[in-house]
Amino acid sequence: MESRAKLRRALFEPEAVAIIGASDEPGKIAARPLELLMRHGYAGEIFPINPHRDTVLGRKAYAGLDALPRRVDQAYIVLPTELAMAAVEDCVRHGVGAISILADGFAEAGEAGQALQRRLVGMVAGTGTRVLGPNSLGLVRTWNGLSMTANAAFARDTLKTGRCTVLSQSGSLIGTFVSRGQARGIGFSNLVSVGNEADLSIGEIGDCLIDDSETDTFLLFLETMRHVDHLAAFARRAAAAGKPVLAYKLGRSDIGAELAVSHTGALVGSDAAAGALLRDLGIARVNIFEALLEAPPLLRGRRPATARPSVTVLTTTGGGGAMVADQLGTFGIGVQGVDEESRAKLKDKGIVIKPGRIADLTLTGTRYDTVRTIMDQLLVAAETEILVSVIGSSAEFLPQQTVAPIVDAVKAAGSGHPPVAVFLVPQADQAMSMLADAGIACFRTSEACADAIRAWAERQSPRNEAKPSLLAAASALIAANSGLWTERDALALFEACGIAPVRQHIVAVDDIVANKPLDASVTFPLVAKLLSAALPHKTEAGAVALGIKSPDELRAAVDRMLKSAHAYAPKAKIEGVMLQPQLTAVGEVLLGMRRDPSVGPVITVGMGGIATEIYRDIALRIAPVSSDEAMAMFDEVRGFAMLRGFRGKPRGDLAALANAVSRLSQLCADGRIAEAEINPVLVMPEGQGVVAVDGLIVLGNNIT
Repeated sequence: MESRAKLRRALFEPEAVAIIGASDEPGKIAARPLELLMRHGYAGEIFPINPHRDTVLGRKAYAGLDALPRRVDQAYIVLPTELAMAAVEDCVRHGVGAISILADGFAEAGEAGQALQRRLVGMVAGTGTRVLGPNSLGLVRTWNGLSMTANAAFARDTLKTGRCTVLSQSGSLIGTFVSRGQARGIGFSNLVSVGNEADLSIGEIGDCLIDDSETDTFLLFLETMRHVDHLAAFARRAAAAGKPVLAYKLGRSDIGAELAVSHTGALVGSDAAAGALLRDLGIARVNIFEALLEAPPLLRGRRPATARPSVTVLTTTGGGGAMVADQLGTFGIGVQGVDEESRAKLKDKGIVIKPGRIADLTLTGTRYDTVRTIMDQLLVAAETEILVSVIGSSAEFLPQQTVAPIVDAVKAAGSGHPPVAVFLVPQADQAMSMLADAGIACFRTSEACADAIRAWAERQSPRNEAKPSLLAAASALIAANSGLWTERDALALFEACGIAPVRQHIVAVDDIVANKPLDASVTFPLVAKLLSAALPHKTEAGAVALGIKSPDELRAAVDRMLKSAHAYAPKAKIEGVMLQPQLTAVGEVLLGMRRDPSVGPVITVGMGGIATEIYRDIALRIAPVSSDEAMAMFDEVRGFAMLRGFRGKPRGDLAALANAVSRLSQLCADGRIAEAEINPVLVMPEGQGVVAVDGLIVLGNNIT
């Protein structure tokens, strides 16, 4: 689209730029953008704006944009907050395409700052001027010398070019990428500090660079999730263009989880929800920052056939090879040595490799011809899914013997060969640069190597966008009940969604105390619960009793529950006693839908009952999900082994459970539902379905 190309030109290919508030004092923050533009050879026109100076750093200075001989495409405002706002108005009047704002004091500074940021957004809305920031350290494009940044890390003689674009919510981190990258021989195409994303988001910036001929991979440093609709559109377009997106996201404690009404709310913090979104969008996520720098060549390589591929490990040091194997094992990824067919072919060439989980080459791994022959064979072997070469001290002292054959073999193999990763046990700068220049993933730690391989293996294509579809009966129930919902109401809603509830009978407390006869349909043994919207967690409140075998036991149980509930919630209104038959099932499962404030609705599946929050053994996705997607979720819950006929036990009705997950996830269609939970769902033997026995609905921020 023309709008994407226009934004890309304004941000990354401007013909003329202005530094508004440029300082004449070398080394000051407000002087850096001009210093760096000159240092790195930006060929466009540069206009320092400083009404108090005739020159700035030896260049003609201008009093304002109206004094310039031409319109500029981009401006970097390095003024204090209030003056920056006035400069934004001036940029809008003069039709500046893109502006970056260094100043802070906006949304991160409380209510007053949030109001100021809203004012900023209103100033540029619909004007054609786009804002990067505020609180942005600017942007850099290495290919044309555009260094519109105040980050001191760019004050180096040269910036190594590369094919990765960095989009970071932390301004200082773009400098970290450069310094750590150049120490490894890794360069970048674009580096952007997005700041508060008041206007331009990571998704929009990335989207305009998908067609950038100098970008093959996107690296995201995320502190939180913003503008997820833009992120989703960008990720899907990037996947269609064959340009991987790799993310490192900081985990944030979710204070809201401590106050959550449902088990789901306590289990699913914002970081877990963010992880589910990244997965659904096909964005690979690493947990180690160094892996973000080092993994891109793996992501650009051949995709794995399975989520748990076998890794072929070659090593010149047994200890180094064991380090990688051990780290991979923590992710459930197996390792293998050289397969039998390849060993036979290599033996015919005079190279003997012993069978084993790791191929330890020892001294033979320090000879060019030997390493090259082995690499040539393994890169065409059908058994090789991904190849890891671990090199000891020879990487530092004999790179032409140990690293060069890897580089040459990969180059000769052409496209389509299995991905290759190299873990250098010593610090070996020359070897790192050789591998980086060849586009081969090189790792300084076994932890980052394994983390990158896991991210490569788990990365999926973006999930097809799904629109929820809620049954009319369920929609009608929600519309009719805007007040407090009891468990009975929640179970009725789940039934309207197509999830069978347990048989229920509601009895007045006074009737039980008076020993009135129960309805003939009530049979023992049974479960008794106090019915009250103020008691969402009946176990904690002592408001549930199991295994009741007679009317006398029921009467005694109700007495105990009333005393406990009144101590737990003195003002709770008890509407009656819910009686349910005591059922025997293969297992108990938690199903929950929660609307995360950052990423939207997520669906959660885990082992149910009171142990849910203890083990935190869950799987989650962005809602809604299909039955097939629900079945895939089951593979991630370790406790579900009990539902698959573990050690001769009956097999649970997983197909019915998957259907229930899908149906519950459709509740996200109604924006009034903040949380919906069934805990537990009883999974009956295969072919006998599932039964919802306890339910909770949360509307908005209230228990309802």
